[in-house]
Amino acid sequence: MLFDVEDALLSFLDFLAAEALASPHTIEAYRRDLERLNEDLDSRSLQDPSAIRELDLEGHLGRLRQRYAAATVARACASIRSFFAYLYLNQMLPRDPAQALHSPKIPEKLPLVLSREAIASLLKACQPEQALGRRNQALLILLYACGLRVSELIQLRVDSVRLDLSLVRVMGKGGKERLVPIAGPAQESLEAYLDEERPLLRLQSPGRVEQIFLSHRGRPLDRRRINRILAELSRRAGLPRIPSAHTLRHSFATHLVEGGADLRSVQELLGHASLATTQRYTQVDQKRLRGLHARFHPRG
Repeated sequence: MLFDVEDALLSFLDFLAAEALASPHTIEAYRRDLERLNEDLDSRSLQDPSAIRELDLEGHLGRLRQRYAAATVARACASIRSFFAYLYLNQMLPRDPAQALHSPKIPEKLPLVLSREAIASLLKACQPEQALGRRNQALLILLYACGLRVSELIQLRVDSVRLDLSLVRVMGKGGKERLVPIAGPAQESLEAYLDEERPLLRLQSPGRVEQIFLSHRGRPLDRRRINRILAELSRRAGLPRIPSAHTLRHSFATHLVEGGADLRSVQELLGHASLATTQRYTQVDQKRLRGLHARFHPRG
């Protein structure tokens, strides 16, 4: 064996965090994928990394296909390619056995989008006059009105918001910063929470916290707690499906496109690195237009 696999994995994960500036969520996903690969190859007596062939890696991906969805296998393939490229470039392997690996094709899915009526029902379910109601309303309306990722919402600090300029400074993927405008209703909701409810929550915290959204114990909200809040609001609103925070982001982008916003502007607001990622929302809009055509046009 040329090196210790676990040490190499830790070194790679450190590289992702320090140099590639990957998010904690991405790093954790890569860690799971590569630990799964290591266990699989180890069970087949392939402990020497220099002896691993492309065929061995393809066999591992084939076994994953029997248990996981195509998106999971595609991510695992990306993790494996990145890991072995790192090992090769750092001269820890004489060759890169993953260079020619092919990722499975992921079926194109249109994102779930909430109607404007469903968004209104969710906001009404927040009940701002009750305990934590202002927090939940501000949280929900920021996810929808600013199109934030849940990771971005969690990281928002008090000094990230400039209410005087109607802007919020968002730290996106790869440490890329962007400024997103806050519309009037969202600004009013956030201001009410910051002035009236957050100071009371802040008193429950044992230490200094800068994050905007806090639990009843004064601690920063995490992804799991935000999903629970959305599930509870969905139940109160009587929605047939529980939306995720990303559903609100999809709804934000789709409603912008439906309203006539150009893709470049939507791309900037979402913080997408590529316009191709943003173009999925034109497919959602085209689906709606096809439905209208079929319903109302005499030749539809």
